[in-house]
Amino acid sequence: QPLRVWLMEHDYRILDEEVLRENRFDYEIIVAERSGPVTYTAEQLYFGPLQMQTRSPAFLLKWQRLLGKKHKALSNFARAQKAVSEEKMQDIAQQISWITALLN
Repeated sequence: QPLRVWLMEHDYRILDEEVLRENRFDYEIIVAERSGPVTYTAEQLYFGPLQMQTRSPAFLLKWQRLLGKKHKALSNFARAQKAVSEEKMQDIAQQISWITALLN
């Protein structure tokens, strides 16, 4: 996400995106070119505007795995001895909502 934000803020348009899985790691390949002002939504910045459209098997698997991790993190926050900020919990809940909507 930080790379996509930087690209948008510096007038780069994303031309192509791909998720590659290798040895338990997901890699996102992004091709962009300077094009003038471009605007992406928060969800497009999170998932990738083109990946949301193409929905490749590697992309969907990545987000299925991350959904489980986000649910686990949220439940761990609830049981944590040290309080977790409400903002952090809301951020994770928002991500879970986006991922669930994407996968359905």
